[in-house]
Parts: sequence; structure tokens; C-alpha cells
Amino acid sequence: MKFKTDIQVQLPMFCVGGFVAALLILSIHYTKLGDDKSPEVVTVTSGSHNMAVESFTLGVNSPLAPPMSKENLPNNSASTSEQVQKADQDPLAEVLKSAAMEGNTVILTQANEAWMAPNSLFDLFLEGFHVGEGIEHLLNHLVVVTEDKKGFEKCKTVHKYCYFLKTKKRNIGKEKVYMSKEYLVTMWARNKFQRRILKLGYNFLYTDMDILWLRNPLRHIAITSDLAFASDFFYGDEDSIETSTPNGGFMYVKSSNKTVQFFKSWYEQRVNYPDQHDQYVLNQIKVEFTKRFQVRMQFVNSLYTAGFCEMSKDISKVCTVHANCCVTIGAKLQDLRSILEDWKTYKSIPPWVKEKENFRFRDHGICLHPMGK
Repeated sequence: MKFKTDIQVQLPMFCVGGFVAALLILSIHYTKLGDDKSPEVVTVTSGSHNMAVESFTLGVNSPLAPPMSKENLPNNSASTSEQVQKADQDPLAEVLKSAAMEGNTVILTQANEAWMAPNSLFDLFLEGFHVGEGIEHLLNHLVVVTEDKKGFEKCKTVHKYCYFLKTKKRNIGKEKVYMSKEYLVTMWARNKFQRRILKLGYNFLYTDMDILWLRNPLRHIAITSDLAFASDFFYGDEDSIETSTPNGGFMYVKSSNKTVQFFKSWYEQRVNYPDQHDQYVLNQIKVEFTKRFQVRMQFVNSLYTAGFCEMSKDISKVCTVHANCCVTIGAKLQDLRSILEDWKTYKSIPPWVKEKENFRFRDHGICLHPMGK
């Protein structure tokens, strides 16, 4: 959970119950998804006991923070005061605390210098939020994780929340060729880092930097989902674990003991699948692990989370476009720029024309292929 201590009041023991009840009544209110209002926590101190009362806002379809129960607290043995103290000592926790939206949810992306060079994918990624449909405010909840010092310095010049994930890897600023040794090391390091986010009590929506955001995809993630993924190919059922293949480039995870253990066991499976990346391993273990850890895994309809593997045929509904089924930064850049140009053209069309015509993205480019009917 995310805590922000505003005031501390010494009260007699017999007043605490009434005071807390009054705070809870005053704290109940609702707002639209994505409102930038931060949770407020009043800590009431009485003797040796601390009680945290959190006032948070919920969107109708927004992912909710896990309830403060033994099952969902990332560390069941840690007291509230201990959690606050640990957060204050951890630079990552401070960044997450500042960036989190309602329900302790953050948006994460990760890249190195190669992806963040001028006029490269990072600039295009940010532009999508600025020209998208009502999503510019989501940049206030985006944490950019960089793998090298130069990437971190570039991030700080254009974005508010940047985190430098220090690593002993070599050539960390270079482009990682798909399935190369460096690529595999990066993917598993990302997986381990994501578990750290969950252990700190934050839900996250991880997005690759080669994904254009055009609308808010959080609206299509069910509040009952512990994990939600885009998939390269969608087979018509959001709960079809057996047939759907998760794409780790777009992944929502709710923080709980269940998901922390899920990620821990997932990471440990890498030794059973040498020379494979985390996404491949997840596809092998997904059925067994969802049953073992009792988590719901959702696969978001590609109508909303499209990709070059399977483009959405309805530009009026698509939220994100992923440059999957495509290798090299240059190829991704060229085709994503075409997608963004199509989007800007679509936005400029009068509403009455949009209602009468069916508009689609272009289906030609280095990686884009005809989408059929």
C-alpha cells in the first residue's frame, strides 16, 4: 500500500474508535478513472498502536488496489509503520509513491540508450500520449526504467519519473538483438525487477516502449483480474488460458501475495528452459500456475490492444498498437510512425464523417502486412 502521512494526533484510547469512524465517512468519494488526485492517509497514534486510514478514489472500470488483508499484503509480518519506513529508505519506492494513481497503480516502461536516442522510440512513445485521446495525464503515472546512465540522463530531460536500474551487464546501452544472450539476460532481469514492484505493494501496467498508446487500455482490464496480457493473436475469449499466448510487452499485474509468489516461481523456472525468454516460459507454465496460485489471467481483446501480428480493424476502438512480429528499431520506428500519421489523420476527420465510414490503419510497411477483409 502507498502511505502519505499528513498529520499525527495524540488521542486518548476511548476517542480513537469514533475519530477513525468519522475519517472513514468523510473519505468516501468517487471520481473518473485516471484522476490525478492522490490518496490521503491520516495516521492516528494512540499509545503504541498506529492505524492508517486511506482515502482513495475508484473509477467504475479501474483496477482496484488489493484490500488490506493478510492474503494481499505483500509482507504479512510487516507493520504499517515498518512499511512506511522501508518505503522512505528505498529510492524506487519513493519514485513509485510519487507516480502512483488511485489504487496504487503505476505504468512502467523500460529501455536503454539505443531506444532513447533522439527521434527514436522513446520520443515516439511519449508523442503518442500527447496526441492520444484523453491520455496525456497518464504521463503523470509513468515510470521510465533505464538500464544505463546515458538513457537515464536523456529520460530526466523530458520526463518526470525516471529510475536508473543499475546492472553489471555489459553493452547495456546497445540494441539487444532478439533471442541473443544479452536479450535473454535483459528479459529475465526485467521479470525479477517486476516482482520487486509487486513486493513494494504496487500494481503495475508494464508496456514495452515500442507500443503506441492512443487511448486508455486500463478501461479494458477487469477489476477481477490478477494478471492481464495482450496477446499476439486473440482467439475470442479473454479467459482462454489454454489457447491464448501472453505477450509480456503489455502486462497488468495486481500486487498480492499470490502474484508475488507467481512471479517468484516463474523466475525460478528459467533453469528448466535454458536459452528461452520469460514470455516463452510463461506460456508453458500458465495453466499449471494459474491453478496453483489461484489467480485469474485475462487476455485483452486485440480489438483494443492491437499489434503488428494482428492489427485491430477498428481505429475507433483501438487503445494501443504494439510493434510485435517485427525486429530492429529502424523497422519498428518506420511502421509505428505510419500508424501515428494515420491516427492524426483520423483525429482531424469530422465526427459525422467518422460515423458513416469505417477507418483502418494502413496495412503496408516493413512489418505491417495486409489484414485481410
